[in-house]
Amino acid sequence: MKTHVLALILGVALACSAQAQTFTIDWAKPNPIKGTPYGGTIKRDGTIRNLNEVPKELYFSYDLKDLSIDHTAQLCMTLCWALFPGPGDDPFEREGQILAPNGTLPIYVDLTPRGAEGTSTVRVVLFDKTSESERLSFDVIFEISPSSSVVDATSVGVTVSPLPATDMLTLRGDAITSVASLGLYDASGSLVRSFATPSSTVTSLPTSGLANGTYRLVMRTAAGELVGSPVVISR
Repeated sequence: MKTHVLALILGVALACSAQAQTFTIDWAKPNPIKGTPYGGTIKRDGTIRNLNEVPKELYFSYDLKDLSIDHTAQLCMTLCWALFPGPGDDPFEREGQILAPNGTLPIYVDLTPRGAEGTSTVRVVLFDKTSESERLSFDVIFEISPSSSVVDATSVGVTVSPLPATDMLTLRGDAITSVASLGLYDASGSLVRSFATPSSTVTSLPTSGLANGTYRLVMRTAAGELVGSPVVISR
């Protein structure tokens, strides 16, 4: 009898000491996330799920020691925060994100390559302020490299003129009617201007207000193909 009682007490003690995971993240994309230097911002997005009926106040810390020097990253839930390399980060300087009982929150980590190749890893620890011992750690790996899918505009029959341009660029070609996004990047790889998607085989893009210099026009088709063309602005 005593043996059975001791076994029951031990079982209860073990059950109490075991910590159940009460929130998870479901990711839409597996690691690594691949992109090109001029392909624009790329991200790994997911959903945080509360597995019980207790609300949570979520905060996070991060480690950017393996972030490529030319890349920039941010983390978003209902708010977005730019992530900066270096020590001294205080998670509680950011606003906590409320995860409702049995509720969900969006989460994603994105990376802007700024024209640079390389592999960057963003390490994050997500925790509940009301129970800081429960922590969820994850890495997001970004691989930025040239891709064979990035083709020169002329190879798909698209012309960009005049070169150099002053206050207007003109695109011509049947392929531009399949463009899903269109952006102009500066020499550092930063997106400086986005344009409306073309609806005809000839379209004009305003470049007024942009500084003289070398740029790259990048078009992403509905099929995900990247098409690029160099642009020079000179007045």
